[in-house]
Amino acid sequence: MGRRSPLAYVHHSDTRVRRGVQVSGKVRAVPGPIVLATDASVGRDRVAAGFIATTGHAGLRAHLYPVHLAAPRTRIVVTELRAAYWSLKPVLAAHPGAPVQVRLDSLDALGYLHAWQSGSTRMPEGYDTRLRSQGRMPTLMKLQMLAEYTPDLTFVHEKAHVGNPLNEAADSLTKLGLRAIHSKVPASEIPRLVPLGRRRPRRLPPERHRTHPPRLRRRSIHPL
Repeated sequence: MGRRSPLAYVHHSDTRVRRGVQVSGKVRAVPGPIVLATDASVGRDRVAAGFIATTGHAGLRAHLYPVHLAAPRTRIVVTELRAAYWSLKPVLAAHPGAPVQVRLDSLDALGYLHAWQSGSTRMPEGYDTRLRSQGRMPTLMKLQMLAEYTPDLTFVHEKAHVGNPLNEAADSLTKLGLRAIHSKVPASEIPRLVPLGRRRPRRLPPERHRTHPPRLRRRSIHPL
């Protein structure tokens, strides 16, 4: 038997990227009106969003983003709007009929939400409104219906990075999600860094980095 090549023992750098990570749970609630703060961050081929509410609901979500789902210049507003939907879903389920205020730092996203409350169905430029896999409705179409038909739901602008605790917390969650999808933070470390109950993070297996945008498989966390 011949010798093994020395190259067999050479350490190869890990170029894998995580396809998606999602963590949600609850922190200590704050008595008073129900207020939500959301934030989003967008990279070349991946996005992240975070939210926190006075009800204690909080979470982060990050994943690779198929470029065909929205035009690049509108991807940030799409992600901001999806963050609003993800934040509203658990809060409205836990507090049906209660007045809820959602704070966003994106004026573009706020413009769509106010238009939807007035009955508009206009979507961000290039947003794909076709049904997703298994006949699911696109997230922004579900958000449009929530905005139009949910009473006592208000959307207000919150200027970013001015020291508002909710906004700063949502911003931190978003950045943590983006670092996790870049594999700079192990997904297993997220519950320790952000004590959202005892839920373990949902994550998808990594795949090798490619020069072209990665393709999501059917079992991945669907972005919309």
